[in-house]
Order: sequence, then C-alpha cells, then structure tokens
Amino acid sequence: MNLTVKLKKAIHLHAAEMYPAECCGVIVDKQYVRCTNISTLHDQFEIDPSELAAIEDTGEIQAYVHSHPDATTKASELDLHQIELHQKPWVICSYPDLDFAVYQPVGYKAPLVGRNYFHGWQDCYSIVRDFYQRELNIELSDFQRDEIWWENKSNPSLYMENYQQQGFFEVEISQIKYGDVLICRIDPTEHPNHALIWLGNQGQLKSEQTEPCIGNSLVLHHPFKKKSRREIFGPQMQEKVVKVVRHVKNN
Repeated sequence: MNLTVKLKKAIHLHAAEMYPAECCGVIVDKQYVRCTNISTLHDQFEIDPSELAAIEDTGEIQAYVHSHPDATTKASELDLHQIELHQKPWVICSYPDLDFAVYQPVGYKAPLVGRNYFHGWQDCYSIVRDFYQRELNIELSDFQRDEIWWENKSNPSLYMENYQQQGFFEVEISQIKYGDVLICRIDPTEHPNHALIWLGNQGQLKSEQTEPCIGNSLVLHHPFKKKSRREIFGPQMQEKVVKVVRHVKNN
C-alpha cells in the first residue's frame, strides 16, 4: 500500500476534525473515503455496516484507515485481530504527531497463554475456540455475546445452550481427558459463565512455545479481565464445575 501525499493529507485532515475521537475510513481506487465512527468507546472505531456496504458498491476496498489520537501508530491487539479478520492492509495515523504506519495481514494469532482479555473476541470462550482449532484441528462456531450476559436470566446461556450443537457430550469428571472442557459457574451467576480446558500433565502446547508448567492436573483458561494462563486444577476450581463435556472428534 503506497500512501501518497494526497492520501496522507486527506487522512490527516479527517483525524484533526475528529480529534480527540478516532477517525475512520477506507481507501478505494487510491482515494480516501471518510466513514462515520459509530463506536461508543473513545479509543476504538466502528464503521456502520450499511455505510461500508454502500462504499463497497462503488469499488474494491484497498485498505482500512483509522487514527490513534494522542498515541503512536503501534497496532493494538484489536487492530491485529481485525487485520487478519478482514485480510486487508490497515493504515494507522497517529495524531497530532502525524506519523503513518501500514500493517499487512501476516497470519497473526494471539497466543493461547498470556493473551489479554477483551470480551466478545478474546475471552474465555475465544480461548476454547482457538485451542480446539490449533491443538485439535476442530472448528467451533462463534456466538454473539453481550457484556456480562451471565448475569441476566433472559440472556442465552452461552455454554449450556450450545455445547451439544457444537458436537460435545457430557462425561463424568472421573473420566476426564486432554482437551475436555469444564463448564463452570464463577460466583452465584444466573448462567454458568466460564470454561476450563483440561491439559492434565501435558503443560506444553503443540501450537506455540511456552514456559514450562509442571503439574498433573493442569487446565488452560482465560479469567475475566486477566491474562490467559495454565494452572493447577485445585479445590477452589473444582467446586465451581457444573458440567464436563467432550467433543465427539476428541473421543
């Protein structure tokens, strides 16, 4: 992606007008097209899908663009995730510093161990999906989930309503094996709201290099608003388990 002086000027002007919020847009036919940022978060951007669809009708999107107010051009974890999702170059403009960076899709994957928590796309269910895809070559569906969905009885129960349709069946905890998922209720919530992946004594993962982790009862999970980690399945965890499930392809 070649950022011409004309493109940089157009993006810079938009970034200045939107400051201190993030500006966003796309590059189509070597022209910068402004988009409306509908995100309710001050440090993120979201383009209205209908607006994006209308732009796509005029030509192929060559790159997505947004600004980083009072920050560098370093891509955030969400940026890196979105770059791979859209498979398009990502242009970031820092403002007011006026630096530009172009990021290409390179196959980035958040590590299974040590990733940060972001609800909806890098949370306790996301790590189950990623583990199954990378370690067991099993694809699981993603599901829309609101913030703190587990607190409201009227909300869908993410784990309990979907595990069977995803190819899981219940097993006794005494028969647990590598890759089984332990569905847990953390605190007295309306729905079971957490998942542990049973590693047993296999602390090392196949898909990434990790620090040694020793134990005979290890689990991998992503605690709420903390980094994902491996740890020993102790008494406090055991009392929170509601159901243990196994995928048919892991049987």
